[in-house]
Amino acid sequence: MITKERVGVILKLAFPITAAISSSLAMSLIDLGMVGGLGNTAVAAVGLSSFCNSLVLAFVAGIGPAIQGLVARRSGERSSEAKCVPLNAGLATAFILGAPLSMLGYLLTPHVFGLVSSDPAVTRVGVPFLRILCLAILAVGINNAFRGHWTGIEKPRVYMRVVLFMNCLNVCINYVLIFGHFGAPALGATGAAIGTAISLYVGVLVNCAMVLIHFPEEGFLRTLPASSLITRVAKMGVPATMQEFFFSAGYIVFLWMVGQVGTTELAAANVLVRVTMVLVIFAISLGMASATLVSKTIGQGDIAGAAQWGWDVGKIGVISVTLLGLPLFLFPKVFLSIFLIDPNAVASATIPLQMVAATTGMGSLIYIFSYTMYSIGYGQRVMMVSFITQWFIFLPAVWVIGPHLRYGLLQIWFAQMVYGVVATALITAIWMGGKWKAIRI
Repeated sequence: MITKERVGVILKLAFPITAAISSSLAMSLIDLGMVGGLGNTAVAAVGLSSFCNSLVLAFVAGIGPAIQGLVARRSGERSSEAKCVPLNAGLATAFILGAPLSMLGYLLTPHVFGLVSSDPAVTRVGVPFLRILCLAILAVGINNAFRGHWTGIEKPRVYMRVVLFMNCLNVCINYVLIFGHFGAPALGATGAAIGTAISLYVGVLVNCAMVLIHFPEEGFLRTLPASSLITRVAKMGVPATMQEFFFSAGYIVFLWMVGQVGTTELAAANVLVRVTMVLVIFAISLGMASATLVSKTIGQGDIAGAAQWGWDVGKIGVISVTLLGLPLFLFPKVFLSIFLIDPNAVASATIPLQMVAATTGMGSLIYIFSYTMYSIGYGQRVMMVSFITQWFIFLPAVWVIGPHLRYGLLQIWFAQMVYGVVATALITAIWMGGKWKAIRI
């Protein structure tokens, strides 16, 4: 039976992370609203650029959970090593991966964008936008390393404050540069990209300052990490990186398939995907909290206690996300009418939304156990399960049900629900198997 004290420990870690992720989502919607004032061409260009950029950012996504697991494990072991050595290794990994990716992305953007857009007007806006975002890949990798450090050291409030500052700065710069306020040039969509890049690099500086304030004598940027530690960070990050890449690519393919069924179905599916993303924010935050608690407890030598933390976090995830989805289940048309004005789209999305609301709570176990196992160095099997269930089961099923047999959104979302149930069962089985308990990092 989970105790009140353990719930308090979990939520103390999870709530600041939830606030940080939620603010980023809110700010991205505000940015999209600002760009929306420029017309459909700008919106289409920004949307395509963001999808392309998310695929590249996957290659630095694994740095965060790797650093978090290392920092929490060393904390549990009461290591005499300077606390910032794993962070230094994460920063080195970010430079090794992020700098070449930034340059390659900048150079290859005109060629890549031509493959995803045949509209010259969209390409004209999208190429400079994506090029600027590519220049910020390095900053994203560095900030991921800092996120892993703050969450691993059990100071998620610092991470939250930095993210809130970055997001507010981003909106302010966008307001100035998109529309040309306060004497600045009106740069349109390009101004939004510049605002994003500036806020990310400012976030790097703020994170550096915060580490120096909190850990002035712990070797930050002074103690050179061993090459073996950098290699370990990179190796631990590979499964999360590949999972993020293929998962994002898979959803692009999924939406393309739904678009072959009809525009109404595509609009409804977009809303359903975004609603699901909102519901799983808390599950993702709980996964980060679980990663810290499990890694730290393993470091203390209490393997049974580490497993119990994972299960306790999982219980909170299932109950809380299910409760969050309850209003969507009871009043689906009320929520759908906020985003969809076409009655046919609302009708086609009503039952699928209820399916999302009913199953996402149990599906939160995927995010909790997956992130935990990525952070403790046992992500290979998790990555394979994610890849196989999505690319060899779910996407082929969607192709047969949708474009081939011409069934509607309800049948497609039933396949989505079955895919979620199978993936949840397999990821949970890996956690229950317990082979992760023997991993040394």
